[in-house]
Amino acid sequence: MKQQGTIFRGIAGALALAMIVAALPSESWARDRSSHISKEALEQIETVLEREVDEGVRAGFVAAVVTREGVIYEEAVGMADPFNDAPMTTDTRFRIASMTKPVISVAVMQLVDRGLIALSDPVERFIPAYANPQVAVSKTRQEDGSFETRPAKRSITIHDLLTHTAGIGYVFSMQSDLDKAYLEANLLLTEGDLGDRIDRIAELPLLTEPGEVWSYSYSIDVLGRVIEVASGMELEAYLMENLFEPLGMDDTEFFLSEEDFDGLAVVVEFNEEGEMIRSEGNALSSNVNDEAFGIASGGAGLVSTVDDYGRFMRMLLNDGALDGARILSSATVDLMMADHVPMEARPEPWKTTGMSFGLGGYVILEPGYMGNVAAEGDWGWAGYWDTHFFVNREENIGAILLAQTQPNPHIKPSRARDLVKGVAYGALRD
Repeated sequence: MKQQGTIFRGIAGALALAMIVAALPSESWARDRSSHISKEALEQIETVLEREVDEGVRAGFVAAVVTREGVIYEEAVGMADPFNDAPMTTDTRFRIASMTKPVISVAVMQLVDRGLIALSDPVERFIPAYANPQVAVSKTRQEDGSFETRPAKRSITIHDLLTHTAGIGYVFSMQSDLDKAYLEANLLLTEGDLGDRIDRIAELPLLTEPGEVWSYSYSIDVLGRVIEVASGMELEAYLMENLFEPLGMDDTEFFLSEEDFDGLAVVVEFNEEGEMIRSEGNALSSNVNDEAFGIASGGAGLVSTVDDYGRFMRMLLNDGALDGARILSSATVDLMMADHVPMEARPEPWKTTGMSFGLGGYVILEPGYMGNVAAEGDWGWAGYWDTHFFVNREENIGAILLAQTQPNPHIKPSRARDLVKGVAYGALRD
């Protein structure tokens, strides 16, 4: 168990690093940049990705660069299934894991725009199990198996959930009994509908007081249930009607059944000898190469394509609308991409890297402290199985990089996300 805990902490650290996709510090242009991007310069992305595949760092990639006006660059390299010689294509679908979170956050803010949710609403308004939240005094179980707790200073709000400051735990730590309890409540492995699974999480004490500490969590999963209650629709049905169909995201859905394996890339991992093998999963999920999740989860679970997620990104770049479909107000997109986490609440690494969190994604505040390619205003997120994206509205550019790799202690480090983003920004022309 000690070794397993070390693995999970390593995965959490890797995921935290994966959040930090970067951009080039430069002057800002608030104009249409689509005609000021060198497509010839963007061709270097294929070279970068082919090198990673040739070196055995990854099985394959799909990458795209977008502006609000359209897709400027798109390429697939390597294999979607290296064990059956299936090539990667731009139609390949990927398990985007936590890149589901920005989608859910947009859906929540859509309900805010419609007056069905207020950011200041207490969560118990929608999920009664969160009434009278308790904070753990000790994260070690007592002799009877319970945790010593005290009443929280206030209720958890919708804003707390959107910013991961609710005090709720997650699956990426096994340092304490309470961490293990949150892992055991894993939405993807427990039984019942979404309401049942969220109620199970709500039974656990909070790790910290609401609003005081940023901690990656089940918060967005909880918001998936809030969407159901506030809208009166099941989560996937709401997303289909209000986001996916209006945006033309025809290949995006929750990974619910065997039918959803059609066109899906295989998740690979590396063994102790450094060989690439077909992943069999781990304690965080079922074997995703053989089993669907079977649940619509707010924090993970979507499968998508580069084209579909690119349309989601273009909507954000275009102030909340795309091809006549208005998803969010421009003011709401502004709010989502603003800084919402005060310095004292940020994780220690963020306090010295110029990084913070908006509503549903990280935000870069001081790119000079990032230590890699970064631009002020970058907003984005990453997914557990090696997917990454960012958008920057001021520069009118975004990039997405998709692969399918299981994190483990033997994973080979990839430079692709930093190099691709560097090339994307380097292609901007005056």
